[in-house]
Amino acid sequence: MADHLKGIFAGQILTSTPALDASPTLTSSPPFDLDLCPFSSDQIHETLKQLPRKKAPGIDHIQTEMLLPLLPTLVPQLLHLFHVCWQWSYTPLSWRVAQVGGFRESRSSLDQVQCLIEICSVLGRNHNSSPTLAFLDIKSAYDTVDRSYVWSELQSHLCPALLGILKNLFDHVQIEILLDNRVSYRFSPVTGVLQGSILSPFLYSIYINRLPSLLRQPLLLDNSFSGDIVSDLTPSINCLLYADDVVLIATPENLTSLLQKCEAHSYSLGYRWNPLKCVIVAPTSDVKTYQLYGTTIPNESSFSYLGIPIKPGGLIDYPAMIQHNINKASLTMNQFAAIDLNSKGFPPLLACRFYSQMVRAQLDYGLAISPLTTKFIHQLDTFQNQCIRRIFGGHSRSSAQVMLHLVNLPSMRTRVAVLQAQYLFRSTHLPDDTLLAHLLPYIQSSTSHSHWYKLANTPMWKPLCGPILDTLDKKKFLSLRTKFLADQFQNLCNNSDSILLSSTRPTIQVDPILWLPMTCSERSRVLRWRLGWLPGGKPKECIFHPYHNWSRRHAFDCLQIHHRLYLPRSIEDPISFLLNLLPLHKPRPTASHSWFTLWPILCTILHELDYYFHDECPPPPVDPGAKLLNWLSK
Repeated sequence: MADHLKGIFAGQILTSTPALDASPTLTSSPPFDLDLCPFSSDQIHETLKQLPRKKAPGIDHIQTEMLLPLLPTLVPQLLHLFHVCWQWSYTPLSWRVAQVGGFRESRSSLDQVQCLIEICSVLGRNHNSSPTLAFLDIKSAYDTVDRSYVWSELQSHLCPALLGILKNLFDHVQIEILLDNRVSYRFSPVTGVLQGSILSPFLYSIYINRLPSLLRQPLLLDNSFSGDIVSDLTPSINCLLYADDVVLIATPENLTSLLQKCEAHSYSLGYRWNPLKCVIVAPTSDVKTYQLYGTTIPNESSFSYLGIPIKPGGLIDYPAMIQHNINKASLTMNQFAAIDLNSKGFPPLLACRFYSQMVRAQLDYGLAISPLTTKFIHQLDTFQNQCIRRIFGGHSRSSAQVMLHLVNLPSMRTRVAVLQAQYLFRSTHLPDDTLLAHLLPYIQSSTSHSHWYKLANTPMWKPLCGPILDTLDKKKFLSLRTKFLADQFQNLCNNSDSILLSSTRPTIQVDPILWLPMTCSERSRVLRWRLGWLPGGKPKECIFHPYHNWSRRHAFDCLQIHHRLYLPRSIEDPISFLLNLLPLHKPRPTASHSWFTLWPILCTILHELDYYFHDECPPPPVDPGAKLLNWLSK
């Protein structure tokens, strides 16, 4: 394996193989002048304060919360370290280990897909052209980058010290392979940028930056120019690049020429396309075959571009996307179930957080740019309900509405509306140098019949956000989102005949019964009461009244619950009434005094009901409700 990878990084297909130190010579050499150093104490201090909280640590296992109390001591030390790095164009060895990082801020992969959809839409509607799409794959893209070419491109734009630091980070690295608990020998890569490095997508963009200008035809403004900038310029956009993901957009007559130019560009820079992994998505009218290096490129009915399946005409294949998301999320859910993400494992609240952060995130991908029909939303809701039932231990026909409300998770119908509104709001605040920002003035208009305009008709955006778009800021948007979620829950309650749902808290927040201190038995009984499972299941006769089955209403009378909880009989469900009054945060001692009387009684009632329903005589409970009372008293 080490020999194989060493061959990939050896630069064998470069037009001229560079030596490891063959990058452009710096106009000056270390030590560099510290007066030009861009780092300052205030800048480091502010950057550290802006680091995200409650996030997983990196390779050093240090979290932001550990750094913040040390800022007065840490900032001068970091400033000195950065000065040394700047002065000598040298970085610590641990900085040259690749870490997984994101792409550029405000450059989402969904934006790129949206641009592809809108460009194809404009071509079809305004130019009567159904383009053929060529999705190209670069063989070992990051591993074959000629770094000396990148440094030469940067030399005229960066000061020598900064260029020297970049060269040190990427040129002076070693690679070793860990496989089957064995470590290979180390070797130095002649080509390539670090996989996973935050800087690698930037450097790769510089490496391939001349390809679009090579492919783009000069725009001639003649008498046919209509004055609509977006519509008239769209035909000149014949390729989209997102790091190493390349798609060509052209008529069949022009696509062959573009592929030849791509082939020539690869020879000039020393990389290669992979024809067998490239895909042509063409309209039925295009029956041509296309080649790279004499190898025919496969023709498919759709292609997953940045994770979104695209059909001919630049349309999203909604059935394929929904099914792919469900399959992927289902696989993750099954993997989590194997490590106790179920009713007998993690607590429900923690399990639902795992679900929302990892499983639902896979279910969500692409929904923000997809105006879905009721059928597809029903599929998503069905899958989410199955996951929530697995977490709570419900059977296949049990209602998931109460479960979702307890953990403050919206239905997928509501979720899709929120995701789409968030995407539309974000798209109106993109930097001016993004392609979508340039398309926006055109695709926002109703006459464009654009994909963006279809999204703007979704339930949250159209009535709440659209009318005040000119003054809509982030704070106002978050307020509207909260209002929308509350309205959706209220509509659900009004249109549902569920007694259980109507007896829960009327606000959208995590129910405190999921996190307040309780024993496992106490929490189980409280949850089963909320979900209608205590009493529940098959009807059972009351051991005290043989001609009556156990039910909530019968339990109120049989166990004298109103009397024992000091509540009037006008309150229909005294247990749910008290559960809805549980504190959302630790109250003052004067405000929590009544719980020292009521909570032990409530726990005792549920303890008795649980035993009686299972035809057993309940033993006296031991310190009922003690955990919550201890928490309240501290």
